[in-house]
Amino acid sequence: MIRVASDLLQPEGFFINSSTSSVDGIKKVRANPPDLILLDVRLPEMDGYKVCKDLKADLKTRYVPIIMVSVKSDETDVVVGLELGADDYITKPFRRKELLARIKTVLRRKEDIGQVVKLEKDGLEINFLNHTAWLKKKKLALTPKEFELLGLFMKMEGRILTRAVISESVWGMEYLASSRTIDVHVDQLRRKLGTYREAIQGLKGIGYRFELGQAN
Repeated sequence: MIRVASDLLQPEGFFINSSTSSVDGIKKVRANPPDLILLDVRLPEMDGYKVCKDLKADLKTRYVPIIMVSVKSDETDVVVGLELGADDYITKPFRRKELLARIKTVLRRKEDIGQVVKLEKDGLEINFLNHTAWLKKKKLALTPKEFELLGLFMKMEGRILTRAVISESVWGMEYLASSRTIDVHVDQLRRKLGTYREAIQGLKGIGYRFELGQAN
C-alpha cells in the first residue's frame, strides 16, 4: 500500500513519510504532524483503530485528517473508524483514482474550514484557527467530530442539512442509512450545549437544522 500510495501521490507534489510500525508511525506523526494520514487497520503492535484513538486524544495531532484503509468492508468496521475520529474510510483493493480523489476531498475540506477563522452569535463562539468553542464565555469540551459538526451547523445556520450532506461534510463519505453515527454525535453535542440544545432541530426522515433563535 505504501508503494502504491507513494507512486500515486509523489507525482502530484506530495511529500511522503511512511512506517510499517504503529509505534514508530505515532512517533513520526507527533514529531512532525502531516497534512493527512493514510492509516491501515492491520498493523503490528496495535491496530489502526487504537492508533487513530491515540492520535485523536493528543492535542498536537487531534486535527490531522485520517483516512483509514482496510480490507474490511463491513459497515460496522466503517462506523468504528468514523466514531474514533477518522475523516474517511477506504477499502482494499482500492482504485488509484478513487484514493487520490478521497485525499484531495479531505484536504480541500480542511482548507475550506480554515478560510473562516471565527464565528460568533448569541453567546456561542467557534474559532476554527485554534479549534475552540465557547458558550457564554465558558469553553466547550468538544471532540474533533463534535467541533466539526458544530462548525458546520454555525456556517449553515437556518438551512436544512440532510444526513447525506452532514456525512459528506463532517465524515467525508456517503451516508449509510442504517448508521446512527450522525445521530449519536448530535445527541452528544446537544448535551454539551446545555440550554442551547434546542438550536439543533431534528427533521424526521431528513436531517437537521440549526437556528440559534430557538435556543434559550
